[in-house]
Amino acid sequence: MIIKSMAGEFEISIEGFEFDGRHLVMVGRMGVWDARTYISGAELLTVIGRLFKPAVVFGLIALPFRRATPESDLTTEKSND
Repeated sequence: MIIKSMAGEFEISIEGFEFDGRHLVMVGRMGVWDARTYISGAELLTVIGRLFKPAVVFGLIALPFRRATPESDLTTEKSND
């Protein structure tokens, strides 16, 4: 996965999930840094609620059938050669 922001593009990988008190913790790496993302129950419900909007559900269903284009292929690194 890639996070795009004004600070740049960072590759993020999810290594697993665990619980810390009342938070779900997503454990992974962002670029060269170890990362732990803490998600409260309310935040998790908000994310799940947004995932179930019709446009998102249909987009997720269609995703495996979409053809990659050079602009949309975020996993390919471009060379500066």
